[in-house]
Amino acid sequence: MNPTTIRIRGYHLDGYGHVNNARYLEFLEEARWAYFEQHQLLPLLQGDMIVVARIDIRYRRPSTAGDVLQINSHIRDVQPRQVLLTQNIVLAGSDKSVVEAELTLVPVSGQTGRATDLNEALFNHLVSLAEPIA
Repeated sequence: MNPTTIRIRGYHLDGYGHVNNARYLEFLEEARWAYFEQHQLLPLLQGDMIVVARIDIRYRRPSTAGDVLQINSHIRDVQPRQVLLTQNIVLAGSDKSVVEAELTLVPVSGQTGRATDLNEALFNHLVSLAEPIA
């Protein structure tokens, strides 16, 4: 899978001259959308949604204007009512970690707004993408 690439612009920076913690959440969300698009997962939702129920994020180093970030997303585990996804942001061209995140995604019914099981087609496709933690 191709990582999502983001170049840090002036408008990404806070008053301290680096990317604010909340902005990284936006970068991670953009990468999740790209991941779902690249793997044709969005049509498999069939009117349901998959939402972030939990996020554990670790900030490793700051990013400043001109930095190019690469965001890698990996499905780690799939259960009928949740998906474990890891996302890592690194400085492009290096192994320097900027952010490490682990997310729990939960399927939600588009009709009721309540948690539901993943539909069979989506479940099976997610399982085929899963990369268990070593």
